[in-house]
Amino acid sequence: MSKFILKRLGLAVLSLLIITTLSFFIISMKPGDPIIAKIQKLPESAKINIEKKYGLDKPMYVRYLTYMKNLLTKFELGPSIVYDGRNVNSLLKTSAIVSAKIGGLAIIVQVVFGVIFGMLSGLARGKTLDRLITVITVLSICVPGFVFCSLLQYFIAFKFKLAPLYGWGKWQHFILPLAAYAIPGIAGYAKYMRNSTIQVLSEDYIETARAKGVGRTRLIFKHVFRNAVLPIATMVPVAIGGIFGGAMVIEKFFSIPGFGQHYVKAVSDTDSMMILGMTVFFAFTYIVSLFFVDVLYGLIDPRIRIAD
Repeated sequence: MSKFILKRLGLAVLSLLIITTLSFFIISMKPGDPIIAKIQKLPESAKINIEKKYGLDKPMYVRYLTYMKNLLTKFELGPSIVYDGRNVNSLLKTSAIVSAKIGGLAIIVQVVFGVIFGMLSGLARGKTLDRLITVITVLSICVPGFVFCSLLQYFIAFKFKLAPLYGWGKWQHFILPLAAYAIPGIAGYAKYMRNSTIQVLSEDYIETARAKGVGRTRLIFKHVFRNAVLPIATMVPVAIGGIFGGAMVIEKFFSIPGFGQHYVKAVSDTDSMMILGMTVFFAFTYIVSLFFVDVLYGLIDPRIRIAD
């Protein structure tokens, strides 16, 4: 098992290094000048001084080596070229917490309700309840996120006055973004849980348990649920890894001061170093989550370690 973990860890580090390198050169070569947004009508000498301050006057390979050195030794993800005093590390201490709160709560809601609805659908395969849940699931998956945001704003906030339309700081402000974040996720988990439940119900050990006279309630919770939920358990770490980058539209839509909204702002400002630092952080969280999924798969199914 230790060999399997070390190999997966090495692949994770290599993947992060490749993503960081590609992101640096792609972002550095993109069109647009962030200095123009910063200096506006200042003289040309100001532009030269700013370029020296951020090292933009140096060759690209020198800037890359400097960035990697700061990243590996100090974990400095990068400063903002447009806004003085702002950097990715400071946003991690403030805005990332906001994104983590919304994303964490949403994942809990997604998993709980998705597993319940998916299992009910699988157990009632072909019946009215299964068809109803399947239709709602397909619609929830197909409808774009911004459409959900608009519908929630109209019905919950505007028409029925059940939650504030905008704002941040009180528990009421969680209602709309949490619902917009959770509904598509619930549908996704329900779909996978339904398929997993149907597959488990067709296994020989289920028929054997029935032949031995195991009661329906015990059969469902001890044999069906415990085995059907395993694929869902391996999906959760990936969802956690996507918390910071998966709610950009929702944070922007509801004016939430989260990490994703700052990413959108950095892109609109052509703030290259902020874009790079946030991209590296998104990649780091996602790769770490994939690493834990690989390890979890190896613990659940030893055949994966042997085949590897």
